[in-house]
Amino acid sequence: MIDEEEPVCSFCESGVKNDDDFCPNCGSIFADNVKCSKHQDADAAGICVICCEGYCNECGFALYGRVFLCSAHSELDIFEGMARVYGNNDFTQIALVKSSLEGEGLHPFIFSRKANPLHFPTSDYSVFRPSGKFDGNMIDEIKVMVPFQEVIEAEKIVSDLKSADENIL
Repeated sequence: MIDEEEPVCSFCESGVKNDDDFCPNCGSIFADNVKCSKHQDADAAGICVICCEGYCNECGFALYGRVFLCSAHSELDIFEGMARVYGNNDFTQIALVKSSLEGEGLHPFIFSRKANPLHFPTSDYSVFRPSGKFDGNMIDEIKVMVPFQEVIEAEKIVSDLKSADENIL
């Protein structure tokens, strides 16, 4: 029996399929003649790992030099192949969102980092305000994250939860 090596992306070294046109982990393009979805005369520099559309360097960029995102998804909080779709410091709401996403067949992951007030001497962190803002994000935020290709569907589910009852989320 011949043991064939699984193909890997030459940029990020993630496993890919032989028939993939791009790497779902980093957005590197494997196919020829992929054009920007906004500028049909421009070659795509990468594929947005969220919406799976090709974009030129004017419309997208490699975040941290590792993951290609379009300008519409450039503000997402990403970590190890996943993106944040909801955040709060109330675990009950986090559990509701996670359960709802799982019920729709998605693969949510709960991520939390606890802040140390000694690391943020200039922030408004205090014992009385543990979820204060730092750099635009809650310090003690619990995040619901999903794999890149599930973000668009997950955001719709979270939006539907919010609109169903404004008091829920």
